[in-house]
Amino acid sequence: MRQVLPVFASLALAAAALPAQATITVLNQWHMGEADAGASAGGAGAVATVDSVGGFNLNKVGAPTYASDVPPRIGSTLSLAFNGTTDEYNNTTAVASALTDNFGIEAWVKSNGSTTGNATIAYNGNTSSAGWGIYRLGANYGVLYGGNLGAGVSPISTAWTELALVRDNGTTTFYVNGVASYTTTVGPNPPAGGTGIGGNPLLSGFELFDGKIDEVRIFSFVPGAFSAGDLNLPPPVPTPMLSLRALGLLGLGMLGLAWLGLRRRKANTISV
Repeated sequence: MRQVLPVFASLALAAAALPAQATITVLNQWHMGEADAGASAGGAGAVATVDSVGGFNLNKVGAPTYASDVPPRIGSTLSLAFNGTTDEYNNTTAVASALTDNFGIEAWVKSNGSTTGNATIAYNGNTSSAGWGIYRLGANYGVLYGGNLGAGVSPISTAWTELALVRDNGTTTFYVNGVASYTTTVGPNPPAGGTGIGGNPLLSGFELFDGKIDEVRIFSFVPGAFSAGDLNLPPPVPTPMLSLRALGLLGLGMLGLAWLGLRRRKANTISV
């Protein structure tokens, strides 16, 4: 029996060693398709793209369309494609969130390759003077704090990329596919103005993104509690593990070996 215990003890230790995720509170989530009325691949974007958590729906401008091209392994079935010349979703009169610290905004994006000017991916506020968001700044994805900061961080990609701007206890971090790629202590001005995905929140037809956007979220958290594992990333590729049935058979086999070893020791003792 002593030979079986280490197997289950090691499994218990491995489970205990798994990193614990912090708890974030999702305030707004635009699935960019799945929650929209009548959405289907190749179809025209709905009149409003639905915020399935906070009820802060955004209104269509131009002619965005739904696509079946989606980020890998996050459960999405539709994304929204923006043409870079007319398309966006916005609310020009209100912000989704008034937070200035302990918040995050994230989005999955797939650029068509344009590097002309700047383009909105997801922004909460007034891009000139207030608020925060994720932007394409020339040839780079990055962070924009209206009136305070504009920093290009990572070259744009024609592959799906997960971008996240997180402000945690006075520190701003920009994540690219879950990797912290830029940090600063500069913070945003209080959000005021509007909210936009794919285009400038207050200026329809301005700073339009050319590509696909999916699964945009705004969230909050307890100061200091955020970790990159809270982002909307694909789950890790599982390491092959023995099934419970296989573990049971292995345990029985080890018990049998232990029993045989005990009998042999007894037999050797008797023969002596």
